[in-house]
Formats: sequence, structure tokens, C-alpha cells
Amino acid sequence: MRPTVRQIYALAAALCEKAGEEFPKTREAASELIERLRIENGHPAPRLEDIPIPPPRRRRGRGGADKLARRIAAEVARELR
Repeated sequence: MRPTVRQIYALAAALCEKAGEEFPKTREAASELIERLRIENGHPAPRLEDIPIPPPRRRRGRGGADKLARRIAAEVARELR
């Protein structure tokens, strides 16, 4: 399971606090700090800007409204026979 953006920023804030550094006030400044520290520590992962955005995942089933509409349509079809 991939971490959410909130989880990453929460972890970064906790690490800043532990290191005695102030966590940036804006999301953009926080991203810059995280990127700077990542590079300084020699992390091999590419920057987020350098990787393609993954395609959206397909859902397993249809949403509740579609399912309800199919049931209603089937019931109407049965009544019309």
C-alpha cells in the first residue's frame, strides 16, 4: 500500500521536530525541504516530476447507483413480460 501525501508530510514534520528544525509553513516549502534532504542524503529514487503519473486504477465493481439502476431495469422488464 502506498503512503498518502498526508502521511508523508506527517512523517516529515515528525522528523523535523526530532532534528530540531522547524517544519515549513506551506506545502510547497515542505516539498522543497523534503526534496533537498532527499538529495543531500543520496536517496536514489527519482524526483516525482521525473516519473510518469500512473494510470487510474479500475474499480472491481460498479457503483451503488449503477447497481440499483440495473436492478430496477430488470424488475421493470420482468413486470412488462
